[in-house]
Amino acid sequence: MLVRNLEFLSIPKEFSKVEIDIYEKQAIALVYIPNKGYSLVLKDNDDIQSVFLLKTDILPNNVNDHSDREDFINVLKMLLDRIYSVADIKEYEKQHQEHVFLRLMDMLNEGTDVVMISEETSKIYTDIEKGFMKLEIDIMDNKINALNSSIADVSSNLDSTVKGIEENAWGNKIKKTFDQNNW
Repeated sequence: MLVRNLEFLSIPKEFSKVEIDIYEKQAIALVYIPNKGYSLVLKDNDDIQSVFLLKTDILPNNVNDHSDREDFINVLKMLLDRIYSVADIKEYEKQHQEHVFLRLMDMLNEGTDVVMISEETSKIYTDIEKGFMKLEIDIMDNKINALNSSIADVSSNLDSTVKGIEENAWGNKIKKTFDQNNW
C-alpha cells in the first residue's frame, strides 16, 4: 500500500494582497502566500494580464540580505518593461524595479492598503492555489528526474568499471600465462 500525506500542498485560506498603480490603468499586485512565496500579478484595467508565482522564503519584513531578492526584482523588472514598452514616457518618469519591490514589501509589512483575498472573494486566489500545487508537483518531478539521472550515471559508471576490471583481470591472466611459459 502506498500512502502520501498531501498537507504540503495545502495553502492558507486567505492571502494578503497589495497593489501599486504603475502607468495609466496598469498596476502590479503582490500577493503573499505564507510558507509558500508570492504571486506577482500584472493588471490592466483590472483585467489580469499575467501571473507569476515565486516560490521563496523571503518575508516582507526581511528582504535585504536574501539570496532570492535579485531574482524577485528581475521578475518585477520584466513586468515593468512590459508596461513601459507601449508607453510613451520619459525614462526618468518610469518607476525603478527595486523601488517598486521595496514599496510592495513595505505595504505588506506595515499593513498599508492590504486586502485579504480568499476563494470566495477573488478569482485570482484559485489560480494561485492551483498554480502553487502544480509548481510543487513540478519541483518533485524535477527532483525525481534528477535522481533517476544520477542513478543511471552511477549504474553506467559501475558497468564500465566492472568491464574494465574484468578486461584487466583477463589481460593479466593471459600475460601471466605467457610469462610463465616464457613465450
